Amino acid sequence: MMLFKRNFLESRIPQTLTLVIGLSWLYAICSQVTLWLPCLPVPISLQPLPLFAATLMVGWPAVNAYLLYLIQGAFGLPFFAGMQGGLMRLLGPTGGYLLGWLITMVLLALVRKHITKRWYTLLVCSWLASVIYFACGLWRLSSFVPAADLFAVGLVPFLVGDFVLKPLALLCLSSGFTLYCKQKK
Repeated sequence: MMLFKRNFLESRIPQTLTLVIGLSWLYAICSQVTLWLPCLPVPISLQPLPLFAATLMVGWPAVNAYLLYLIQGAFGLPFFAGMQGGLMRLLGPTGGYLLGWLITMVLLALVRKHITKRWYTLLVCSWLASVIYFACGLWRLSSFVPAADLFAVGLVPFLVGDFVLKPLALLCLSSGFTLYCKQKK
């Protein structure tokens, strides 16, 4: 019995579990942080930045944390935007974006070792990731919004975040990658 406990505690499992739970809570907190711009009908959430950054920095634990975040939110914890929770949030108009991020994170985790950590590479990668989660989000939103209004409601308001705020955030992220890589050496 003592041998099992010692091996378990010396393994990376407790660290990984702590990281996964902590990241899922970070995602929940960041989904509550919003930026209202006067020219937009909806707020821009801070959530995409830690999803993208964590996936590129730690890989699969970030994806597992997002799965945990979705499960916790589906079971009713107020993890989704606006302190909302419940399965209906995943099945509702914004559910496509939530599930789109899962697909995006899986793809980012698969290719993360091949991505250089320069800001312009990260920017192109983030824009490609945006295409994936916007496509999933618009697909689900199309069940709730008339086709004529779909892009105006589900895409255009978020382009400001993708093309203005994301480059600024990625400059900071690439600096963080540089520091992170120097610490690992």
